[in-house]
Amino acid sequence: MSASEKLSIKNAEELLRTLVLMPSSNVDDRRGIARFAVRNLENLGFKCRLLGPGESPAIIASKGSRGLLLSGHLDTVPIGDSWSKKQGEMEGGTLYGRGAADMKGGCVAILMAAAEISKSDVPLSVALTTDEETGMSGADLLAREPEISSAPAIVICEPTGLTIGLREKGLLQLGLTTSGRSAHAAMPQLGENAIHKMLSALARLEPLSRNREGTTERMTLNIDVIRGGTKVNIIPDACKAEIDVRTPPNMKPDEALGIVREKLSGIDCQLSLINRLDPISIPPDAKIVRLLKRTAGNVGTGDIAYATEMIKYRDHNGNIVAFGPGDPGQAHRIDERIDLDEVVRAARIYVALASNLS
Repeated sequence: MSASEKLSIKNAEELLRTLVLMPSSNVDDRRGIARFAVRNLENLGFKCRLLGPGESPAIIASKGSRGLLLSGHLDTVPIGDSWSKKQGEMEGGTLYGRGAADMKGGCVAILMAAAEISKSDVPLSVALTTDEETGMSGADLLAREPEISSAPAIVICEPTGLTIGLREKGLLQLGLTTSGRSAHAAMPQLGENAIHKMLSALARLEPLSRNREGTTERMTLNIDVIRGGTKVNIIPDACKAEIDVRTPPNMKPDEALGIVREKLSGIDCQLSLINRLDPISIPPDAKIVRLLKRTAGNVGTGDIAYATEMIKYRDHNGNIVAFGPGDPGQAHRIDERIDLDEVVRAARIYVALASNLS
Protein backbone atom coordinates (compact mmCIF):
# COMPACT_ATOMS: atom_id res chain seq x y z
CA MET A 1 0.00 0.00 0.00
CA SER A 2 1.44 3.34 -1.00
CA ALA A 3 1.96 5.88 1.74
CA SER A 4 -0.73 8.55 1.70
CA GLU A 5 -0.71 12.04 3.12
CA LYS A 6 -3.96 11.13 4.85
CA LEU A 7 -2.23 8.15 6.51
CA SER A 8 0.64 10.07 8.08
CA ILE A 9 1.92 10.55 11.62
CA LYS A 10 1.35 14.32 11.26
CA ASN A 11 -2.29 13.84 10.31
CA ALA A 12 -2.78 11.36 13.14
CA GLU A 13 -1.28 13.80 15.64
CA GLU A 14 -3.46 16.72 14.53
CA LEU A 15 -6.66 14.70 14.50
CA LEU A 16 -6.03 12.90 17.78
CA ARG A 17 -5.08 16.08 19.61
CA THR A 18 -8.30 17.68 18.35
CA LEU A 19 -10.37 14.78 19.70
CA VAL A 20 -8.48 14.55 23.00
CA LEU A 21 -9.09 18.25 23.69
CA MET A 22 -12.85 17.83 23.15
CA PRO A 23 -14.62 17.10 26.47
CA SER A 24 -16.49 13.82 26.15
CA SER A 25 -16.83 12.15 29.55
CA ASN A 26 -20.14 11.16 31.11
CA VAL A 27 -20.40 14.60 32.77
CA ASP A 28 -19.86 16.43 29.45
CA ASP A 29 -22.21 17.23 26.60
CA ARG A 30 -20.99 14.90 23.87
CA ARG A 31 -22.88 16.54 21.02
CA GLY A 32 -19.84 18.61 20.07
CA ILE A 33 -17.54 15.65 19.47
CA ALA A 34 -20.35 13.82 17.65
CA ARG A 35 -20.91 16.83 15.35
CA PHE A 36 -17.17 16.95 14.63
CA ALA A 37 -17.17 13.28 13.57
CA VAL A 38 -20.28 13.76 11.42
CA ARG A 39 -18.81 16.80 9.64
CA ASN A 40 -15.59 14.91 9.04
CA LEU A 41 -17.39 11.92 7.53
CA GLU A 42 -19.89 13.95 5.51
CA ASN A 43 -17.03 15.96 3.99
CA LEU A 44 -15.64 12.61 2.81
CA GLY A 45 -18.92 11.72 1.09
CA PHE A 46 -20.36 9.46 3.80
CA LYS A 47 -24.09 9.53 4.53
CA CYS A 48 -24.62 9.92 8.28
CA ARG A 49 -27.57 9.27 10.59
CA LEU A 50 -27.81 10.19 14.27
CA LEU A 51 -29.65 7.97 16.73
CA GLY A 52 -30.48 8.26 20.40
CA PRO A 53 -30.67 11.16 22.84
CA GLY A 54 -29.32 14.58 21.90
CA GLU A 55 -26.66 14.77 24.60
CA SER A 56 -25.13 11.38 23.75
CA PRO A 57 -25.92 10.51 20.13
CA ALA A 58 -24.83 7.45 18.19
CA ILE A 59 -23.65 7.76 14.59
CA ILE A 60 -23.99 5.37 11.67
CA ALA A 61 -22.21 6.47 8.49
CA SER A 62 -21.88 4.69 5.16
CA LYS A 63 -20.24 5.08 1.80
CA GLY A 64 -21.65 2.45 -0.53
CA SER A 65 -23.34 -0.67 0.79
CA ARG A 66 -22.29 -3.98 2.35
CA GLY A 67 -18.82 -2.76 3.23
CA LEU A 68 -16.61 -3.46 6.22
CA LEU A 69 -17.97 -1.80 9.37
CA LEU A 70 -15.52 -0.11 11.74
CA SER A 71 -16.83 0.52 15.25
CA GLY A 72 -15.62 2.90 17.94
CA HIS A 73 -16.70 5.11 20.83
CA LEU A 74 -15.88 8.79 21.22
CA ASP A 75 -16.66 9.10 24.94
CA THR A 76 -14.14 8.70 27.75
CA VAL A 77 -14.03 8.38 31.51
CA PRO A 78 -13.33 11.65 33.39
CA ILE A 79 -9.77 13.00 33.18
CA GLY A 80 -9.04 12.79 36.92
CA ASP A 81 -6.17 14.43 38.78
CA SER A 82 -2.39 14.00 39.22
CA TRP A 83 -1.44 14.08 35.55
CA SER A 84 2.19 14.91 34.81
CA LYS A 85 1.41 15.55 31.12
CA LYS A 86 -0.85 18.10 29.50
CA GLN A 87 -3.83 16.94 27.49
CA GLY A 88 -2.67 16.48 23.90
CA GLU A 89 1.03 16.74 24.80
CA MET A 90 3.49 15.02 22.45
CA GLU A 91 6.71 13.34 23.52
CA GLY A 92 8.61 11.62 20.75
CA GLY A 93 6.01 9.71 18.77
CA THR A 94 3.64 9.39 21.74
CA LEU A 95 0.56 11.52 22.40
CA TYR A 96 -0.84 11.89 25.93
CA GLY A 97 -4.40 12.62 26.97
CA ARG A 98 -7.61 11.13 28.30
CA GLY A 99 -8.96 8.81 25.65
CA ALA A 100 -5.70 8.66 23.70
CA ALA A 101 -5.78 4.86 23.96
CA ASP A 102 -9.40 4.26 25.03
CA MET A 103 -10.35 4.94 22.40
CA LYS A 104 -9.93 8.17 20.52
CA GLY A 105 -6.77 6.70 19.01
CA GLY A 106 -8.89 3.95 17.47
CA CYS A 107 -11.45 6.51 16.30
CA VAL A 108 -8.66 8.49 14.59
CA ALA A 109 -7.58 5.30 12.81
CA ILE A 110 -11.20 4.86 11.68
CA LEU A 111 -11.48 8.43 10.39
CA MET A 112 -8.10 8.22 8.64
CA ALA A 113 -9.12 4.95 6.98
CA ALA A 114 -12.41 6.54 5.92
CA ALA A 115 -10.51 9.45 4.37
CA GLU A 116 -8.30 7.10 2.37
CA ILE A 117 -11.19 4.87 1.28
CA SER A 118 -13.29 7.88 0.23
CA LYS A 119 -10.98 8.29 -2.78
CA SER A 120 -11.98 4.86 -4.11
CA ASP A 121 -15.16 2.89 -4.82
CA VAL A 122 -14.57 0.58 -1.84
CA PRO A 123 -17.65 0.54 0.46
CA LEU A 124 -17.25 1.25 4.17
CA SER A 125 -19.51 1.81 7.17
CA VAL A 126 -18.63 3.48 10.46
CA ALA A 127 -20.46 3.14 13.80
CA LEU A 128 -19.55 5.62 16.55
CA THR A 129 -21.13 5.95 19.98
CA THR A 130 -20.79 8.45 22.80
CA ASP A 131 -21.98 6.42 25.80
CA GLU A 132 -19.88 3.25 25.75
CA GLU A 133 -18.38 4.02 29.15
CA THR A 134 -21.79 4.49 30.77
CA GLY A 135 -24.11 1.77 29.48
CA MET A 136 -23.82 1.20 25.69
CA SER A 137 -27.38 2.26 24.89
CA GLY A 138 -26.08 3.78 21.65
CA ALA A 139 -24.76 0.40 20.55
CA ASP A 140 -28.15 -1.13 21.40
CA LEU A 141 -29.74 1.28 18.92
CA LEU A 142 -27.07 0.81 16.25
CA ALA A 143 -27.33 -2.98 16.49
CA ARG A 144 -30.76 -2.81 14.85
CA GLU A 145 -29.52 -0.80 11.86
CA PRO A 146 -29.13 -2.65 8.52
CA GLU A 147 -25.47 -1.67 8.19
CA ILE A 148 -24.66 -3.92 11.16
CA SER A 149 -26.32 -7.08 9.90
CA SER A 150 -25.36 -6.60 6.25
CA ALA A 151 -21.65 -5.88 6.82
CA PRO A 152 -19.36 -8.68 5.59
CA ALA A 153 -17.37 -8.14 8.79
CA ILE A 154 -17.22 -5.85 11.82
CA VAL A 155 -14.04 -4.67 13.53
CA ILE A 156 -14.32 -3.21 17.03
CA CYS A 157 -11.39 -0.79 17.03
CA GLU A 158 -10.77 -0.80 20.81
CA PRO A 159 -7.14 -0.88 22.00
CA THR A 160 -5.75 -4.39 21.67
CA GLY A 161 -2.15 -3.49 20.84
CA LEU A 162 -2.95 -4.60 17.26
CA THR A 163 -3.57 -8.11 18.56
CA ILE A 164 -6.73 -9.90 17.43
CA GLY A 165 -9.07 -10.09 20.42
CA LEU A 166 -11.01 -13.36 20.44
CA ARG A 167 -12.27 -13.70 24.01
CA GLU A 168 -13.76 -10.98 26.14
CA LYS A 169 -14.69 -10.96 29.80
CA GLY A 170 -18.26 -10.51 30.94
CA LEU A 171 -19.36 -7.54 33.03
CA LEU A 172 -21.47 -7.28 36.15
CA GLN A 173 -21.85 -3.91 37.85
CA LEU A 174 -23.78 -3.81 41.11
CA GLY A 175 -25.08 -1.22 43.53
CA LEU A 176 -24.98 -1.94 47.26
CA THR A 177 -27.06 0.07 49.75
CA THR A 178 -27.19 -0.01 53.53
CA SER A 179 -29.69 1.93 55.63
CA GLY A 180 -29.52 3.21 59.19
CA ARG A 181 -30.99 5.86 61.46
CA SER A 182 -29.55 9.34 61.88
CA ALA A 183 -28.78 10.85 65.29
CA HIS A 184 -26.32 13.22 66.89
CA ALA A 185 -22.82 11.75 66.83
CA ALA A 186 -22.54 12.45 70.56
CA MET A 187 -25.44 10.07 71.20
CA PRO A 188 -24.71 7.01 69.02
CA GLN A 189 -27.10 4.87 71.05
CA LEU A 190 -29.96 6.76 69.39
CA GLY A 191 -28.81 6.07 65.85
CA GLU A 192 -27.84 3.24 63.53
CA ASN A 193 -24.71 3.76 61.43
CA ALA A 194 -25.21 2.84 57.77
CA ILE A 195 -21.47 3.15 57.06
CA HIS A 196 -20.65 0.55 59.71
CA LYS A 197 -23.12 -1.80 58.00
CA MET A 198 -21.48 -1.11 54.66
CA LEU A 199 -18.03 -1.89 56.07
CA SER A 200 -19.33 -5.26 57.24
CA ALA A 201 -20.73 -5.98 53.77
CA LEU A 202 -17.55 -4.93 51.98
CA ALA A 203 -15.43 -7.04 54.34
CA ARG A 204 -17.41 -10.06 53.14
CA LEU A 205 -16.56 -9.19 49.53
CA GLU A 206 -12.88 -8.40 50.14
CA PRO A 207 -11.65 -12.00 49.55
CA LEU A 208 -13.16 -11.83 46.04
CA SER A 209 -11.03 -8.76 45.25
CA ARG A 210 -7.69 -10.44 45.89
CA ASN A 211 -7.17 -11.49 42.28
CA ARG A 212 -5.21 -8.45 41.13
CA GLU A 213 -3.88 -9.96 37.92
CA GLY A 214 -7.00 -9.29 35.90
CA THR A 215 -6.49 -12.43 33.83
CA THR A 216 -9.21 -13.54 31.47
CA GLU A 217 -9.39 -16.92 33.20
CA ARG A 218 -10.42 -15.58 36.60
CA MET A 219 -13.24 -13.53 38.03
CA THR A 220 -12.22 -10.11 39.34
CA LEU A 221 -14.09 -7.83 41.73
CA ASN A 222 -13.42 -4.21 42.59
CA ILE A 223 -15.21 -1.83 44.94
CA ASP A 224 -14.91 1.41 42.99
CA VAL A 225 -17.40 3.88 44.48
CA ILE A 226 -18.59 4.51 48.03
CA ARG A 227 -20.78 7.35 49.30
CA GLY A 228 -22.09 7.89 52.80
CA GLY A 229 -22.67 10.51 55.44
CA THR A 230 -23.49 14.19 55.25
CA LYS A 231 -21.66 15.77 58.19
CA VAL A 232 -19.03 14.72 60.69
CA ASN A 233 -21.34 15.09 63.69
CA ILE A 234 -24.35 13.23 62.22
CA ILE A 235 -24.62 9.44 62.28
CA PRO A 236 -25.20 8.44 58.62
CA ASP A 237 -28.55 6.89 57.76
CA ALA A 238 -27.54 5.74 54.26
CA CYS A 239 -24.45 4.44 52.48
CA LYS A 240 -24.04 3.34 48.87
CA ALA A 241 -21.26 1.49 47.06
CA GLU A 242 -20.74 0.40 43.45
CA ILE A 243 -18.99 -2.84 42.59
CA ASP A 244 -17.43 -3.92 39.29
CA VAL A 245 -17.19 -7.67 38.57
CA ARG A 246 -15.55 -9.15 35.46
CA THR A 247 -16.25 -12.77 34.58
CA PRO A 248 -14.13 -15.14 32.46
CA PRO A 249 -15.59 -16.58 29.24
CA ASN A 250 -16.66 -19.79 31.01
CA MET A 251 -18.67 -17.94 33.69
CA LYS A 252 -21.98 -16.21 33.11
CA PRO A 253 -22.58 -12.99 35.05
CA ASP A 254 -25.54 -14.64 36.81
CA GLU A 255 -23.13 -17.15 38.34
CA ALA A 256 -20.96 -14.30 39.61
CA LEU A 257 -24.07 -12.60 41.00
CA GLY A 258 -24.84 -15.78 42.92
CA ILE A 259 -21.35 -15.76 44.42
CA VAL A 260 -21.75 -12.15 45.54
CA ARG A 261 -25.18 -12.83 47.02
CA GLU A 262 -23.82 -15.80 48.95
CA LYS A 263 -21.00 -13.70 50.39
CA LEU A 264 -23.52 -11.09 51.55
CA SER A 265 -25.89 -13.63 53.11
CA GLY A 266 -27.06 -12.42 56.52
CA ILE A 267 -25.91 -8.83 55.94
CA ASP A 268 -28.58 -6.12 56.16
CA CYS A 269 -28.11 -4.58 52.72
CA GLN A 270 -29.81 -4.23 49.34
CA LEU A 271 -28.18 -5.32 46.09
CA SER A 272 -29.19 -3.83 42.74
CA LEU A 273 -28.08 -4.43 39.15
CA ILE A 274 -26.45 -1.51 37.31
CA ASN A 275 -25.18 -3.28 34.19
CA ARG A 276 -24.70 -6.82 32.90
CA LEU A 277 -22.89 -8.07 29.78
CA ASP A 278 -22.14 -11.67 28.85
CA PRO A 279 -18.61 -12.80 28.02
CA ILE A 280 -17.74 -13.49 24.37
CA SER A 281 -15.67 -16.10 22.56
CA ILE A 282 -14.97 -15.70 18.83
CA PRO A 283 -13.90 -18.86 16.93
CA PRO A 284 -10.20 -18.62 16.00
CA ASP A 285 -11.08 -19.79 12.48
CA ALA A 286 -13.78 -17.15 11.90
CA LYS A 287 -13.64 -15.57 8.45
CA ILE A 288 -12.71 -12.14 9.74
CA VAL A 289 -9.93 -13.60 11.89
CA ARG A 290 -8.39 -15.46 8.95
CA LEU A 291 -8.68 -12.43 6.66
CA LEU A 292 -7.25 -10.09 9.27
CA LYS A 293 -4.24 -12.35 9.75
CA ARG A 294 -3.61 -12.41 6.01
CA THR A 295 -4.10 -8.66 5.71
CA ALA A 296 -2.21 -7.46 8.78
CA GLY A 297 0.70 -9.86 8.54
CA ASN A 298 2.46 -10.74 11.75
CA VAL A 299 -0.33 -10.26 14.32
CA GLY A 300 -1.29 -12.62 17.08
CA THR A 301 -4.50 -13.42 18.92
CA GLY A 302 -5.30 -12.81 22.55
CA ASP A 303 -7.90 -12.16 25.23
CA ILE A 304 -9.61 -8.92 26.21
CA ALA A 305 -9.96 -8.23 29.92
CA TYR A 306 -12.51 -5.43 29.43
CA ALA A 307 -16.00 -5.24 27.91
CA THR A 308 -16.60 -3.77 24.45
CA GLU A 309 -19.58 -3.08 22.23
CA MET A 310 -18.84 -6.36 20.45
CA ILE A 311 -21.38 -7.99 22.77
CA LYS A 312 -24.09 -5.66 21.41
CA TYR A 313 -23.41 -6.50 17.75
CA ARG A 314 -22.48 -10.19 17.92
CA ASP A 315 -26.03 -11.54 17.75
CA HIS A 316 -26.71 -9.41 14.66
CA ASN A 317 -23.44 -10.21 12.88
CA GLY A 318 -21.24 -13.08 14.04
CA ASN A 319 -18.30 -12.21 11.76
CA ILE A 320 -16.87 -9.78 14.30
CA VAL A 321 -13.57 -9.22 16.08
CA ALA A 322 -11.75 -6.66 18.22
CA PHE A 323 -8.57 -5.17 16.75
CA GLY A 324 -7.24 -1.70 17.36
CA PRO A 325 -4.25 0.51 18.24
CA GLY A 326 -3.10 1.26 21.75
CA ASP A 327 -2.01 -0.58 24.87
CA PRO A 328 -5.18 -1.73 26.70
CA GLY A 329 -3.31 -1.25 29.98
CA GLN A 330 -3.38 2.52 29.34
CA ALA A 331 -7.17 2.69 29.55
CA HIS A 332 -8.51 4.90 32.36
CA ARG A 333 -4.99 5.60 33.69
CA ILE A 334 -3.27 8.83 34.60
CA ASP A 335 -1.00 10.02 31.75
CA GLU A 336 -2.87 7.80 29.29
CA ARG A 337 -0.95 7.64 26.01
CA ILE A 338 -0.68 6.03 22.59
CA ASP A 339 2.05 5.67 19.99
CA LEU A 340 0.97 7.43 16.80
CA ASP A 341 2.75 5.00 14.50
CA GLU A 342 0.40 2.31 15.84
CA VAL A 343 -2.60 4.50 14.99
CA VAL A 344 -1.34 4.93 11.43
CA ARG A 345 -0.60 1.23 11.09
CA ALA A 346 -4.15 0.40 12.25
CA ALA A 347 -5.61 2.82 9.68
CA ARG A 348 -3.61 1.20 6.89
CA ILE A 349 -4.75 -2.26 7.96
CA TYR A 350 -8.39 -1.12 8.01
CA VAL A 351 -8.04 0.26 4.48
CA ALA A 352 -6.51 -2.99 3.21
CA LEU A 353 -9.15 -5.05 5.02
CA ALA A 354 -12.02 -3.02 3.51
CA SER A 355 -10.46 -3.39 0.06
CA ASN A 356 -10.05 -7.15 0.47
CA LEU A 357 -13.70 -7.49 1.48
CA SER A 358 -15.10 -5.47 -1.41
